[in-house]
Amino acid sequence: MLKNKTARFARRDYSTEVGRFYWKPYFWSSSYFVATVSEQSLSLVQEYIKNQ
Repeated sequence: MLKNKTARFARRDYSTEVGRFYWKPYFWSSSYFVATVSEQSLSLVQEYIKNQ
């Protein structure tokens, strides 16, 4: 349900921005990625994600 709601919100409110990247009828894939990091590397990972 979360994926459905966020996809609708993004397409409705940011259609120009997301339209350049998501032109297919689906927004989310059925797969996912999970990882863990240590406390020492947390800030590095956060900075990496922020700059994506």
